[in-house]
Amino acid sequence: MSTDAPGTWEGGARPESLEELRALMGDCHRCALGETRTRLVFGVGDPHARLMLVGEAPGKNEDLKGEPFVGAAGKHLDRCSRGSG
Repeated sequence: MSTDAPGTWEGGARPESLEELRALMGDCHRCALGETRTRLVFGVGDPHARLMLVGEAPGKNEDLKGEPFVGAAGKHLDRCSRGSG
């Protein structure tokens, strides 16, 4: 999704929610990753959270399930976050 100017999006107005953004992305094939993946890994969680974690690239488990941080890295992240309260 390239932008020509701040606040403008290809094909119309800027999405107002994560659900709208996800729907806009659809089954995206704009880059080479789209040709090798099983599912688009968009994300999950509270859109108003004070902290957002962004992964480098989906692993095999994330690709198969379509959700981020469900493999070994996700389990490690869960263990680490339990201690942070």
